[in-house]
Amino acid sequence: MFARFFDRMLWVLAAISAGIFGAIAVVITINVALRNLGFPIIYGALDAIQYALMIATFMGAPWVLARNGHVQVDLLTANLAPRAQAQLGRATALIGAVTAAVLGWYGLQAALASAARGSMIRTSFVIPEWWMLSFVPISLTLCVIVFLRQMLKSGPADRKLSGL
Repeated sequence: MFARFFDRMLWVLAAISAGIFGAIAVVITINVALRNLGFPIIYGALDAIQYALMIATFMGAPWVLARNGHVQVDLLTANLAPRAQAQLGRATALIGAVTAAVLGWYGLQAALASAARGSMIRTSFVIPEWWMLSFVPISLTLCVIVFLRQMLKSGPADRKLSGL
């Protein structure tokens, strides 16, 4: 039951992320058209796009990781025996989980410190800095869970998305 809920949550986050990327494309197109037609561009669009890129990237990352859609170099591992592939996959998933946990911990510390200081981002918008920083530990916590699920999964790595 947890696995089904978790997978749906990752899908929803990925869908929101895709929507954000789509909105970014639309806003950029509108801004270019406005500029070329001699009209003023949308105020704050560049700043909003910067924030949206960060949010969309961190929201979509756990789903990409869960689908093994990230960049992988499998030239050497593809020639290993299935058992060796599975062992290496578990080892790299453990390394990924530890790395994501450490980065997530420091991201959480940065967000908490920013909230405690009351730091603000002052560009076209004025927002608390911790709002943006909070996406890092949330995303990386989800990535830790995905890595742990991959580590506990038996069998060789899923090669359906392999490019080489």
